[in-house]
Amino acid sequence: MNFAFLRHPFVMLQTIPAGIALSIGAFALVIGYGESFWSLRALDPYLQDLAPETARTILSVIAGGAMSALTLTYSIVLVVFALAAGNLAPRMLKRFTSDIVNQVTAGIFGGTFIYALLATTFVKSDFVPNLTILGAEVLATLCVMQLIYFVRNVSESVAIDDEIAAITKKLKAALDARNKSRGEEENKERKKAVEKVDDFVFDITAGKPGYLGSLNEDKLTEIATKADVTLEIQKARGAYTLGEEVMIKATKELDEDTVDSIQKQISIRPSRSEDSPIEFSVNLLLEIALRALSPGVNDTYTAIATVDGISDALSQADTQEAATASIHKDEEGNIRLMIPQLSIGNLINQAFHPLRQASGGNILMAICIARAYARLCATCGKGVQNLLTEHALLLIREVEKSNQLPEDIESVVEVLPPAIRKAVREQQEKGAK
Repeated sequence: MNFAFLRHPFVMLQTIPAGIALSIGAFALVIGYGESFWSLRALDPYLQDLAPETARTILSVIAGGAMSALTLTYSIVLVVFALAAGNLAPRMLKRFTSDIVNQVTAGIFGGTFIYALLATTFVKSDFVPNLTILGAEVLATLCVMQLIYFVRNVSESVAIDDEIAAITKKLKAALDARNKSRGEEENKERKKAVEKVDDFVFDITAGKPGYLGSLNEDKLTEIATKADVTLEIQKARGAYTLGEEVMIKATKELDEDTVDSIQKQISIRPSRSEDSPIEFSVNLLLEIALRALSPGVNDTYTAIATVDGISDALSQADTQEAATASIHKDEEGNIRLMIPQLSIGNLINQAFHPLRQASGGNILMAICIARAYARLCATCGKGVQNLLTEHALLLIREVEKSNQLPEDIESVVEVLPPAIRKAVREQQEKGAK
C-alpha cells in the first residue's frame, strides 16, 4: 500500500498531533486503572491527599486551560499562515504546516485535555487517583513551558531572514546528499556509461497529469532487470507532465503488465512538493526574491538575502558535474535506470536569469548579483565560469537598458572578478563603436 499521502503537510498537521494526543490520553487509563486495582501505598508519602471535589476541580481547570491553549495555538498558526501567504510566498505554507513544533504543541495540549477528561472518570466519593492527578499537574506544567516555546518559534517563523537561512540550509543538505550518493568513481564514469546504452525505442507515458514526485528507484531497477531492459526517466523531479507525455523510454518493447508496474512506481502529484528538495528550495528562494522585488513590496534587502543564500548553496555543490543522469545498475553492472538531474549550470540558469531580469533598474540588486557571480567564480570550474561570464554580460546589458548613470554601471562592473570584468569591458567597447 502507498502511504506517501501521509507526508502531505496538511495531513501531517492532523495525524501527528492526533497521535500524540491519543498517546498521552491513554496514560490516564493506564495509571487510573493501575491505581484502581493495585494499592500503591509506597507512594502515598509523596502524593497529595485530595478530597474528591478538589480533585475534580483541579482536573476541570487543567482540561479547560489545555483546550483554551489549543485554540490559541491553532489561531496563531492560522495567522502565521496568512502572513506567510501574503508577505513571503504562498508556497511557504508547506514549510509551516510541516513544522514539528506546531505539531507537537497541538498534540501536547490536546493530549492534556483528553488526559484530564479521562482522569475525572476515576474520581469517586471513596477513591481519588492521586497519582493520576499528579500526572495531570505535570502535563499542565509541560503545557505552560511548551506554549512559551511555541510563541518563540512562531515569532522566528515570520522573520524572513531566518526562513531564508533555513531554506538555504535545506538546499545545501540536499545538494550534499545528492553528491554523496553518487560516489567519486561513478561521477567520473557517468558519461561513458550513458554512451554505451542502446537506443531507446519504446515510450511509456505518465498516465496522468501533474508534477513528477518521488520515484521508487529500487523497484524500477528490479523491474528493469527482470525485463532485461534499460529505462530512462525523461523529466527531472518537480517537472510538470501531461498524462499523454512520454515519461519513460525503454530500450525494447514491453508488455502491458510491465508498463503498469513501472507507472505505479512513479508518483505524479497534483501540486509541487518537496520530493525534489533541490528544485523546490531554489524555486522557493526565487519566489521570495521576485516578490520582494515587485513594485508592491519593494524590499530589496530581502531579495539580496535570497541571492546570498543561493550563491552560498551553489558554491558548495559539486561544480564539476555535467547535465547528466543518476545511474542505477544491476548486480552484473548493467545500466538499468537513468534519472535526469539538474547540473550546477542548470541551477544557475534557473535562479539567476529571473533575478537578472527583475533587477535591471535596481543598482543595489545588480551589485548583489555581481558579487554572487564573483563568489561562484572563486569556487567553480572553468565550464561554470564561462557560463557566469555570459550571465554577467547579460546583467550589464540589462542595467544599461534601464538608462542608469555610467558611474552606477561602473560600480556593478567593478564588483565582477577580473576575467569577467575584462569580457564586459570588451563588450562595452564594441557597443561604443
